[in-house]
Amino acid sequence: MEPIIGIIEKNSVKVAQALNISLADEFLLYTKTKNAHWNLDKNDIHRQLMLFKEQYEQLEEIMDSIAERIHSTGYNIPATLEIFLELEHLVEQCQVKNDGIEFIGELLEDHESMVLRLQKKVVYFGNELQETGVSHYIGQLIATHQKMIASLKIYL
Repeated sequence: MEPIIGIIEKNSVKVAQALNISLADEFLLYTKTKNAHWNLDKNDIHRQLMLFKEQYEQLEEIMDSIAERIHSTGYNIPATLEIFLELEHLVEQCQVKNDGIEFIGELLEDHESMVLRLQKKVVYFGNELQETGVSHYIGQLIATHQKMIASLKIYL
């Protein structure tokens, strides 16, 4: 398979594999955010519903951009729930209460965890693989997650 985005050929499989893991994590975070939006108690305010909607739409865009990056390496995107569950690092919780604050707290932890993992990937791509373009792209994902964190913190 021939990479088409300037990735060093010997690194294309490593880039695709690392991005597949990020895609799986983003998918679970998307699902958890969608769950919060769907199950928010009617007593919670409309602004929280809009926050969750805005964030799951941002996560959809992130997932699409990661999938495009994987595809551009020349490898397929493993978009099955079984594979995503094998790859992802986040923990799926079963909410007892449909409390906005509880949802926000859990999502906040997940975004912070994502930022930490993505920071490690910046170093991996930039230093170990010498893939500065991919490293820069991951830096953009970090910035997006940090903005989402700031939006969530407003409600705590």
